[in-house]
Amino acid sequence: MNKEIWTRDYIYAILVLLCVHTGPYLLLAVITVFGKMLSGSDTLAGMMASVFALSGLAARFLSAWLLDRYPLKKVLLVFTALMALASFLYIFTGSYVQAFILRGIQGIAYGVTCTAMSTYIVRLLDPAHRLEGIGYSSLTGNIANAFGPAAAYALLGPDTDRFQLLFLAVFLSVALSFVMILFIKAPQESSLPKKAEQESSGLRTVLTPFLIWMILAFAMSAASAFLSLSALEKGFGNIGLYFTINVIGLVLSRFTMKKIIDLLSERTTVLLMIVIIALSLAGIGIVREVWQLFCIALPFGFANGCLAPVINTQMINTLPETKSGFANAAFFAAGDAGFILGPTLWGIAAGLTGYTGVFLIAALISLLAAVPELFMRKKVTV
Repeated sequence: MNKEIWTRDYIYAILVLLCVHTGPYLLLAVITVFGKMLSGSDTLAGMMASVFALSGLAARFLSAWLLDRYPLKKVLLVFTALMALASFLYIFTGSYVQAFILRGIQGIAYGVTCTAMSTYIVRLLDPAHRLEGIGYSSLTGNIANAFGPAAAYALLGPDTDRFQLLFLAVFLSVALSFVMILFIKAPQESSLPKKAEQESSGLRTVLTPFLIWMILAFAMSAASAFLSLSALEKGFGNIGLYFTINVIGLVLSRFTMKKIIDLLSERTTVLLMIVIIALSLAGIGIVREVWQLFCIALPFGFANGCLAPVINTQMINTLPETKSGFANAAFFAAGDAGFILGPTLWGIAAGLTGYTGVFLIAALISLLAAVPELFMRKKVTV
């Protein structure tokens, strides 16, 4: 294991993960435009976005199985190549069915590649620096999400019709990932194997952080799905600054969370961040001025940014090092499940209660995430 975080191998792995994220995030905001162009249907356009998320969720379970049986680098190369092939074939796609199938293949390949690459990074890190290392590496997705949509619209042009150019850019970014993966070095796994009963206990214990993160992802999906519509209903107009401030809070959390945990303890930090998320969601529902919404953005992003790497690290530390692929897959699957189920159910709730009701209910649900955390800690200390 490496004593320091910012080794050459870790920095290189971060760059690879950034490239892995870039291709899919270039399509994230505009794939529905392409789907509508091919099908003429808003419903079918939405399904183009959904199939990527659903296939990505299935890929989390597939990746756990693969990483238990095959060399990590081989898994990375095979599925990055598959993602590159699907991205390349977009260029020649002329029908909705073809695009839909390619989007599903891309989702599976992206899900496996991301999980495998995150697992590779975990195995590079010394356990003492695992929390910080996971926190920094997960920023690659936020960075890709920040510039991906803007870059996509720039490539599409003013009439958003240059999709072949965009698909070429997606292919090149994924191809670059593949080339970079060829040169990564497999980390040394130096931890001693654990007893079978310890491993079995770990598999049971990982359910607790899984439930916490799935509950929180479900609650926070209310903001990703209905924040903009709620703002429009209140007459706020352009709320672009909210998302900028939210990302600032998230980035800030990655550089301060270790100090907060050292000061308060991990358990207290998790519970505190759950409360902040609940208050933020409730605040989004009741604000009446746009500046109040902007004030909520920073603590909301900060709490989300703290909790994600902490819960991910809890899952990894619960299991033997050989099961780090499973732990990463479980973490991503919990988030995917929450964000896939959320928008549909919150849409139903919005029709019954309005947007304010949605956010107040989401706040209450987010507090439920404290229940498994308290139960786990009580059981451990007995």
